[in-house]
Amino acid sequence: MKTILLFFCFFDSLFAAEPSQFDTQWIPSKPEVLTYRSTGSEGGGLYQVSICRKDDHIDLYMNIISPGFTKTVAGTMTSEMQPLQSTAKIIIDGQVAMDTKCFYDMRSFTITTSMEPYGRTITNSPSFSGSVLDYSQTPLLVRTVKLEKGARFKFTSLNPRTNNLSPLNMAVIGQDSTQKTLCFKVEVSDFEGTSIYWVECGNQRRVMRIEQPESKRITELIE
Repeated sequence: MKTILLFFCFFDSLFAAEPSQFDTQWIPSKPEVLTYRSTGSEGGGLYQVSICRKDDHIDLYMNIISPGFTKTVAGTMTSEMQPLQSTAKIIIDGQVAMDTKCFYDMRSFTITTSMEPYGRTITNSPSFSGSVLDYSQTPLLVRTVKLEKGARFKFTSLNPRTNNLSPLNMAVIGQDSTQKTLCFKVEVSDFEGTSIYWVECGNQRRVMRIEQPESKRITELIE
């Protein structure tokens, strides 16, 4: 336990010199679990995100279930949103299983992806300068930045499809109400394409709705 605490303290001190643009103080110590219903041309499904604060780090878990497809992601980050590690498992049609593990260290990271039943494993260890985000943080990212009219954000994020880094851009494109809740509409562009997040304007900052125009998929919070 002492070794783990020293590990997290090391990362907090490592990135302390970089000014944080993220607000994570609202994240509770008890797990917050949000469940969504998803509909699209390829069928419906469920989407669930859980976050909680533990001492000086944040844990995030995400599950996506749809016909013939399951995806489970876990990520750990500092309170300044610096990623520490992540894991992901994807099963497609009960035949293809992909496992991804990523560990961050100072100015580099190591990502390993294995694919069965092909027995194929790919490992990459890119270096980087400045800040980088892990793909597991995307569901939380829109809830930690200061959203206001015309706000724009640019980040560098891990693309697990190529095991390399790619841009992640966000822009507040307006305000609207959904499920009787006033929200900021935030356009997010990353390796998966473009999505529109409806983020609650209140203190909870819940994501109420996600629209994916390219796949014509809509995901809405179940209350």
